Amino acid sequence: MLGYGKHTKSRLLRKIEAGDRDFYWEYVSFCRYKGKVLNGLVKRRQVEYALFYVF
Repeated sequence: MLGYGKHTKSRLLRKIEAGDRDFYWEYVSFCRYKGKVLNGLVKRRQVEYALFYVF
């Protein structure tokens, strides 16, 4: 595991840390396994986003 600050931050992490709540597309884009988009993972990310980030 890399130490804190030892790697570049993703666009998603930068938006969250800045308090920007408009990060839906960055969040659901983390849906790949071995370079391929998995439909089940896309659905999971959409549900996670709805549960945790939509108030």
